[in-house]
Amino acid sequence: MKVHFKRLISSLLVFIMVLGLLACSPKEEPATVQEEPATKQETTYTATHKGFGGDVTVNVTIVDGVITNISAKGDNETPEIGGKALVELPQRIVSANSTNVDIIAGATFTSKAIIIAVEDTLIQAGVLSDIPSVVMKPGTYTGEGWGFDWIEPIRVNVTVSDKELLKIEVIDKDINREEPLILKAAEDKLIPRIIEHQSISVDGITGATGSSNGIKAATEDALKKALLAAGTDESAIKNFYKTTAKKTDTTETINVDVLVVGMGGAGCAAATSAAEAQKAAGVPVSVLAIDKAGKYGGTAANCGEPFGINAPRYKEAFNNGEDYTEVESLYDDWINNFAKGDAKEDLVRLFLEESGKTIDWLYFDHGFLLNNPLPGFGENTWRVKYQYVYHSNREEGRDYGKEDIPFRSEAVGSYFDNIVKDFTEMGGKYMLETNAYELIYDDTADKVVGVKASGYDGTEYIIYAKAVILATGGFAGNPEMEEKYLSNEHYPLKAPWKIWGMSQNTGDMIQSAIDNGAGTYNIDMVPIIHFKTTTQFLREYPVHYRDGVDERTGKQNTWSLNDVPMILGLNSSAMQVGREGKRCYNEAGIFEFWKSGPDWFTIYGEDNIADLAKNGFAGEKGTYMSSTRVYGQGGYPKGIPIPEIYEVLDKAIEKGYVYKADTLEELAEKIGVPAQNLVSEVEKYNRFCETGVDEDFGKPAKNLISLGEKGPYYAINACSVAYATCGGLDVDTNLNVLKEDGISVMNGVYAAGNDSSGVLYSNRDAYAQYGGVALGWAFTSGRLAGQNAVKYILENN
Repeated sequence: MKVHFKRLISSLLVFIMVLGLLACSPKEEPATVQEEPATKQETTYTATHKGFGGDVTVNVTIVDGVITNISAKGDNETPEIGGKALVELPQRIVSANSTNVDIIAGATFTSKAIIIAVEDTLIQAGVLSDIPSVVMKPGTYTGEGWGFDWIEPIRVNVTVSDKELLKIEVIDKDINREEPLILKAAEDKLIPRIIEHQSISVDGITGATGSSNGIKAATEDALKKALLAAGTDESAIKNFYKTTAKKTDTTETINVDVLVVGMGGAGCAAATSAAEAQKAAGVPVSVLAIDKAGKYGGTAANCGEPFGINAPRYKEAFNNGEDYTEVESLYDDWINNFAKGDAKEDLVRLFLEESGKTIDWLYFDHGFLLNNPLPGFGENTWRVKYQYVYHSNREEGRDYGKEDIPFRSEAVGSYFDNIVKDFTEMGGKYMLETNAYELIYDDTADKVVGVKASGYDGTEYIIYAKAVILATGGFAGNPEMEEKYLSNEHYPLKAPWKIWGMSQNTGDMIQSAIDNGAGTYNIDMVPIIHFKTTTQFLREYPVHYRDGVDERTGKQNTWSLNDVPMILGLNSSAMQVGREGKRCYNEAGIFEFWKSGPDWFTIYGEDNIADLAKNGFAGEKGTYMSSTRVYGQGGYPKGIPIPEIYEVLDKAIEKGYVYKADTLEELAEKIGVPAQNLVSEVEKYNRFCETGVDEDFGKPAKNLISLGEKGPYYAINACSVAYATCGGLDVDTNLNVLKEDGISVMNGVYAAGNDSSGVLYSNRDAYAQYGGVALGWAFTSGRLAGQNAVKYILENN
C-alpha cells in the first residue's frame, strides 16, 4: 500500500528550466575575484501528528531540498507494531527522498502519522507548495477504515457541503465486530468533535482508541471521495488535519466527601456503596467518581463472571436455600495449595465471607442478571462463578423478568447502566475523560486529601476529598511499570506484556501512592493471563463466512487462511520454547503458557509442514480449528489440505513473527536463543514423542507430535495476553492502603480491585483458577471500600 503526496518533481522542473535559461544567456567575461564555494544549507524541522495511540513527532533534516535524516517518536504507539513503523518508515522515506513509499504493514495509523508529519516539515521548508483549498461536491459519501476489529472495517456515511463536513453516521453495525459499548463511546464523543473542529486529527476517545481511529480513517476515506468528485486534488485532505488547541490556563477546584478514581467494576461498586452509606446515615450524598476513559465499566465490562460464595438471598430464591459450595475446603485449598501461605489470610477470609453478599447486592439491588454458579477451571469443583446473563447462556426454564436479553457486550453494558443510574439518582456525580495523575498528600496531617487530574480538553482539576478510593484497574497498560515491578525471581516476567484489557490502566495512581510511602503486596507477580495469540497476524487473505454465530457477539462465524500461522503458534501438540531455547511447561496444560514469560516460540520441522500441505489439520471435515479472540479471524477448516501453507508462512515471515532456517542452529540464531539448548531440547522432545512419555512436564502422549528429522525448521513467535495486572498496593481488611511497613495506615486512601488484589495471591504462581476471582474482588472490595470510606469520614470529620 502506498500513501501519495505532491512529489518534489515540480520544484525540480522549475530548477532545471532556470538552469536551461541561464545556459542560453550571452556569456560574460570571467570575474577577476574567485568565488567562494557554495555552502549547503542544513536545517531540521519538527512536526507532530496523531498516530494510533497518541502524538507522533518527527524531526526531519533537509539539506538543499533533500531529506537526509528523520527521527520519529511516539511514546504511546504499540511497541511491536507502531514501534516498527517509527524505526523503519523514516529510513524508507530518506532512501526515496519522498513520502511516496510503502507503509509498514499492520501499522497504518502510525505510518500515516509519520508521513503526514514529514509532509508538514516539507511545507515548512518550502520544498512542498501549500495545500489546495477545500472544494467538495455536496452529497453523502461512504468511507471505511479499520478500527479495533480485524474482520470487518468500520463504515460511515459522511455528508458534506462544498466546504464543510456536516454529518458522520456509523453504518453496517450488524456487520462490524467492534465492541458495541466501546464503539458507542467513540460515536457519542468523537464524532461531534470532528464536526465541530472540522478535523480528523482530534484526539481519540480514551478507552476506545481503536474504534476512534477507525471512525477517523473511514471519515477521511469519504472526504477524499468528496474532494475527488469535485475535481479537487486529494492533497486538500490536509485541510482536515488541523490540530485542536487544548486549554492551558484553566484550573477548577472541586470539593467532595468521597472521590472514587476509576469507574470499572471496583469503582462503580465503591461509588454506589458510598452513596448508599451516606444516604443511610442521613447525610447529603457527596460522592464523585472519575475515569480517564470515555465510558464506564472498565475491564469488568469485558469479563464474564464474578466470584461469590453461597449468596444468601440468591440461594434462597434459586437453590431452595441450600449452599452451592463448601467454604472451609475452599479456604484451605486457597491458603495452602494455591497461595502456598503467601496470601494475606484475613483478606482471603474477608473475601469469602463478603463475596456472596456482593452477589446479592448486584443482583437484587442493582439489576445485574447472574446465573447459578458454576465450577472454575481445571479440577476445581467449587461452584463460585456467577456468570453474567446474556442472550446465549440463559438457563432453561428460568424467568429473568425480561424476554429480550441482548448478546454479551450489550447485556453487560446494560448492567453497568443500571448501577450508575442508581448511583446518580442518589445524588452521586461522575466525570469521564478525566485523568487522575497524582495524589495530594498533606504531610502535616499525614493523610491523603485529594488528587490532581486533567480533562480531555486540557482543563486541570484540583479535587479535594475527605477520602479517596483508588480503583484504577492495575498497571497492565504501562510497559515501564511492568519492567520496573514484575519479577524474574521465579519466572521471566520482567518485561512488557501484550494487553487485551483496558490499555488506559497505566497505574499512575498506584505509582503516586508508592511515591508517597505506600507499601505493595505481590506487585511483582504475573499478570492475569487467560488468552494467547501470535505477536502479529495476517490480513492478506479474505475472511469467509460460515454457518453459526459467535455466542459472545452474535455475529456470523468466519474462517480464514490468515489464521493458519496463529493456529500453529498456539498448537498444544507442538513443542514450545522460551527465550532460553528450552521448554518451560506442559503445552497442553491449562493456562501454563505464561511460565515462559511474555512470549515463546513454537517449533516445527519440514515433516510437520508437508503433512499440513497434504492433509491439513487433523479432524472431521466440517469442523474447524479455533484460533483466538485476540486477532483471530474465526479459525480454519479441519480435514482439508492446505497447499498454500508455504506461501502463508512466507507472508508471516515478511511480517516478522515467523522464522525459517535450514538447520536448528541457524533457527536459534534467528530467534535469539542459545543454539545448544534448542538442538538438545528438540532431540529430547522427539524422543518423548517416540516413547509417548514426557519426562519433563507430563504432557499427554496424544499431544506429543514429533518435529521430524529434517529442515527447514520454523519458529512462530506467540505470546501471552494480559487482562490486567494482579499485584498492587498493600491493604488491610478495611481496604485502607498501608504504608511500606505493612502495618501503618495511609489515612484517607483506599484501594480496591486490581489496585490491591495481590493480597489474595502468591508471587510464585499465576492468577487463581477458581473462576471470576478478579471480578468478584473488584465488586466486593469496591463495595466494602465505599462503606468504610464513609464510616471513616463520619468518625473523623
